[in-house]
Amino acid sequence: MRMTQLTTKHKIAIGVAAVLITAVLALVLWLMLTHPVVTAAITDISIIVLALVVLVMNVFLIVMMWQIIRLIDFLLFELKPVLESLQETTSTVRGTATFVSDEVSSPIIGVSAKAAGLKGSLRFVINSLRNSAEQTASAYQAAGPATDEAQSSASSTWGAASPTNGSADQFTAR
Repeated sequence: MRMTQLTTKHKIAIGVAAVLITAVLALVLWLMLTHPVVTAAITDISIIVLALVVLVMNVFLIVMMWQIIRLIDFLLFELKPVLESLQETTSTVRGTATFVSDEVSSPIIGVSAKAAGLKGSLRFVINSLRNSAEQTASAYQAAGPATDEAQSSASSTWGAASPTNGSADQFTAR
């Protein structure tokens, strides 16, 4: 809460209002003491104004009570069922989320993890076999033509056609 200081103009206005109210009350009191006819009229007018104010206040109280009754009726018969329905819906959503988490998501995540592990293992095995084949091929190429000649002489000894000789006619000729 912000505290404000009264300015000089505000202090003067408050002082003037207090003096005027005091002067009006003093004038009314003086009139009542010196003029009994005016006093009787002021008394009658005051009683009538007081009765009207009480009547208006009673009307406002009745309207306010009616509004409070309508608010309570709304809360009990319209808002309470909505809140109960909302609680049921929240409970259903919570149960559904728990079920989906336990029965659907967790198994799918487990299967995905196992599939990813299997995929990684297969990739490792395939890469290992590929590297092994490349090393064998490079070792074969490094050994050179001597190995090719040894294979071709072994083939001709047994009577089979070698891929370097070229034709399939040799199978029947030997």
